Amino acid sequence: MAVQGPTCTDDDVQLRKARGPRRKFLIGGLVIVAVVVYLVASSIGGSTAYYLTVEELKAQGPSLRERNVRVAGVVDGASIQYDARDLLLTFDLVDASGRLPVVYKGVQPDMFQGGAEAVVEGRYRSDGTFEATNLLLKCPSKYEEAATAEAQGR
Repeated sequence: MAVQGPTCTDDDVQLRKARGPRRKFLIGGLVIVAVVVYLVASSIGGSTAYYLTVEELKAQGPSLRERNVRVAGVVDGASIQYDARDLLLTFDLVDASGRLPVVYKGVQPDMFQGGAEAVVEGRYRSDGTFEATNLLLKCPSKYEEAATAEAQGR
């Protein structure tokens, strides 16, 4: 009598066919989840920026040369220079601890003037100037007071 191996029944064939699509679906789902996790992790890491004062920036200067940082201060009106042709704005940001020369390439904001509270984001260069990629102005309190008075008058 000859020994025969296991035989495949129709049920076995159908079971194997059913597992194939499930396995492909599972692998595809895992790949999609891995890609989403990678994209979220890489976008969070690239957008973080330290928030410092002028004094802290100057104290940590060399260690922050390649990092994005944010610095807050008041714009010194006497230092503002704007080249409209090249869209180059230079000014000093001051706080109680000192002053920081800032270079910003872009359109000068309408509310930009001496005494305005500003936050600059960018990199601290080795020559002691700050190269800003973003320039944000805090809303002057006169607008907040006007909005409050208008809301109370209604």
